[in-house]
Amino acid sequence: MKYDGNIDDIMKVIEHIKIDHDIRNTDIAKGMGKSKQTVSNLLNGQTGNITLNTLVALCDAVGCDLHIDIKRKND
Repeated sequence: MKYDGNIDDIMKVIEHIKIDHDIRNTDIAKGMGKSKQTVSNLLNGQTGNITLNTLVALCDAVGCDLHIDIKRKND
């Protein structure tokens, strides 16, 4: 997936992972050490800018790795 500045696309991927693996926000909250409401706000885009550390913690909580690949433009 190419990031185009829209974090909503990343959150949709995480939502699909949640559905596919029957993961609840409560499970994610426990894994992140956050409240269920905080997790809901993160997944619904209600937190403003999300940090890379938060995104990594969210991925960890759903059992995924976050891979970032940097390439020169037009390559």
